Formats: sequence, structure tokens, C-alpha cells
Amino acid sequence: MILPARRPTLARWRRLAGAPFSLLRSLEYERLAGFPLHGLVLDVGGGTRNSYLHLLRLDGQLETVNIDPAMQPTYLADLNQPLPIPSNRYDAVISLNTLEHIEQDRVALAEIGRVLKPGASAHLIVPFLYRVHGSPNDYHRHTASAWIAMLSAAGFARETIRIEPLAFGRLSAGFALMEFFFPGPLRWLLKHAVLLLIVLRDAVRASPAEAEMDMPLGYFITASKKAEGAA
Repeated sequence: MILPARRPTLARWRRLAGAPFSLLRSLEYERLAGFPLHGLVLDVGGGTRNSYLHLLRLDGQLETVNIDPAMQPTYLADLNQPLPIPSNRYDAVISLNTLEHIEQDRVALAEIGRVLKPGASAHLIVPFLYRVHGSPNDYHRHTASAWIAMLSAAGFARETIRIEPLAFGRLSAGFALMEFFFPGPLRWLLKHAVLLLIVLRDAVRASPAEAEMDMPLGYFITASKKAEGAA
């Protein structure tokens, strides 16, 4: 299911415009703030060095997997290949801005499903309308419909798939694609002005709508592994 994006509001404008990150990263961190995770959790693409762990409400233990030893992961492994992790191990999996860097992302999704316990959930954040960036390569920008098909093929229950567009209106997509051209102070000013314009535009509409779903900067995706014995 593709969910509606969150409405642009003044409260969100204050929170997002003042954040010291790109607009996409600001939207991602807004969505992660207070997100609950329980039990044994695997961070796919994470490590001991990250800027988002403090945002999560983690009640349990976190393990990580990464190809970069500098990230000091629990498991040093290539996500294009089967992982050196037992099946049905984790109560949850998270992955933030990683799958676009995996050439064989369908392999990675299948491995995420394999290491999850039956019925457990994966929580993924991926970019869509966002600049090409390395780490070391950048391969994919899938639509929401493509993610539903890929997750279903990887063993996740289709009826559990929820995809939330990360957006703040169509103008925000244009800003996100050009914000890196501007120096810091000007970028800060433009971010405030563009997002405020979006809020005002939405407020004066005869029928205010959610932030448009056809031009998201990224997606927040949740899906649960099929239970044992499920077709």
C-alpha cells in the first residue's frame, strides 16, 4: 500500500528548515524520530559510526553489517552476496540510504528477509528524486510500485507493505535537486523560503491536499516477512 505523504505545516517547516542536513536527510530524520524497535535488530549498511541511532527508540540490541571496515560493523560483508548471518535471527531490520548503493539489491532484499524471524519487519529508507551520489557507487531509484513487487518477490507479505513518500510538496523536489549548488548561508535562506512558500500554498487551497505523492524525495518502507507456513 502506498500511503499519503504528510501535509506541509508550519510546525514541520520549523523543524525541517532549521535542520543542518539536506532536505531529504531532514525528512528522513523527521520520520525516524522516536521510531520504536524491539529485540535484536540488524542495521543493514550501518556501523558504530552513524548520525541517526539517537533518533530511534531502541529497546534491545543492535547489530550492523557493512562492507566498509571504517564503519566498524558487527559483520563485515558485501550485501551483493549471501550474508554470514544465520536465518531467522532478527526481530527487526533497518536500512537507511543503503540499498541504492547495492548493485544486486534484490539479493540484499532476499537476505534481509532470510535473516528476519517469520512475521518480523524490515524498515527501509531509500531516495527517489535525489542526486546521484557515491559510496562508492549509486545504482537505483525505484518507484513505490517497484518496491512493492520486489519485496513481495523477496518473501515479504504483500498485504503488510507500507510505503510512505518522503515529501514536502512538489516545489521541495525541485529545491532538493538544486540545493547543493548554493553555498551554506544562501542554501539555508532558500530552504526556509521555499518550504514556507509550500506551507502557504497548501493553506490557501480550497481543498488542502497532502504533499504530492508523485514527486517524493524518497520513501519510508515497512514490510513484514511472511509467517511460517504462509503461501
